[in-house]
Amino acid sequence: MKNHRQRRPVILLRPVPRETPLHRVWAGTKVIAAAVLSVVVSFQPSWVGLGVIVAVLFAGLLVARIPRGVVPTIPWWVFAFLVFFGVINAVGGGIDGYIRVTLLGIALLVLASLVGWTTRLSDLVDALPVLLAPLRVLRIPVDEWVTTCALALRVLPSIRGELRMLFAARRLRGRAGLPSPRGSWNEVVDAVGAVASVSMRQVRDLGEALSVRGPRPVVRARPRLGVGDLVVVLVVVVACVAVEILG
Repeated sequence: MKNHRQRRPVILLRPVPRETPLHRVWAGTKVIAAAVLSVVVSFQPSWVGLGVIVAVLFAGLLVARIPRGVVPTIPWWVFAFLVFFGVINAVGGGIDGYIRVTLLGIALLVLASLVGWTTRLSDLVDALPVLLAPLRVLRIPVDEWVTTCALALRVLPSIRGELRMLFAARRLRGRAGLPSPRGSWNEVVDAVGAVASVSMRQVRDLGEALSVRGPRPVVRARPRLGVGDLVVVLVVVVACVAVEILG
């Protein structure tokens, strides 16, 4: 029998339990820094810009002490997909742009994951009213948006647990015989239906709980800024200036 290594699952919006300077940075500072850096590098995806964002990510991963175990197992078909389109772009003469766009996508994905690995959901929910406060000038229903986002973020862990139990139960059932295209399609349909059923049940339970509890005002907590926030801002400013000047 062959020994298959256990696949590492995708970890989304789950902080890595550490006590590091990057973990103590205010959630709003990390969100704004990630957004600014993403926009600047996306508008100028040169090799210099990619090098700058990779250096910032490498420094952030070291400061936050992110372990290798948080990186999910990448399926083989992802590499096949990248190689296939890489060959097509090489034949068409656009391999340089393809590599830069691919690396940019990976860098932005790691940047968003770094924010999630170093930020608790409760801190992110508390930062939303402050981040969206300027939109009140335009008479946009910020409180309703914040409440919706907060509920969506808080219900994610329970839905994630339900889905994990669901897929674990499906794996225990096993697969009889060789899978056919029709059988694989039926499995996909069954999985989508099960996920929709679990999500609808969670929404129903949440709606009933909110009806009993009644409306609650949005809590506007003041951000606690420190030296770490200043360092993050300076790093992002220096990175953006380097991209604009050297890129």
